[in-house]
Amino acid sequence: ACLGPDFVIPILKSGEGKGEKGEKGEEGGTLDTPSLSLTQGSLVKEIHSTILLNSVALYCMKRDLNRAKRTLAQHLSTLGDGEVSVQATMLLIYIELRQGNTESALSILKERQINLPLIST
Repeated sequence: ACLGPDFVIPILKSGEGKGEKGEKGEEGGTLDTPSLSLTQGSLVKEIHSTILLNSVALYCMKRDLNRAKRTLAQHLSTLGDGEVSVQATMLLIYIELRQGNTESALSILKERQINLPLIST
């Protein structure tokens, strides 16, 4: 059965007895919903995003940069404006540098206003 987008994940508060509003959990805890609950839709989106970013990192480690870039583009297409994480940005910069696109990598750094610490030698 498919759960709707308003599905709320219950949180088990261990060590608590059965409350007036809660249901008895397996280990004697009370099932309760958090004030900032995760809907199934937001949880699925977060998991999908994490899997895609991990896949990009894996492809980078395997030096399959074309596949890494395609997967990263897929990840970025699911995000709204201003939602691009630092991890996604750094992966994109890494891919650009590995492909020899130094100017493009610098452009991304400037566009996203990421300041890297200066390393003194």
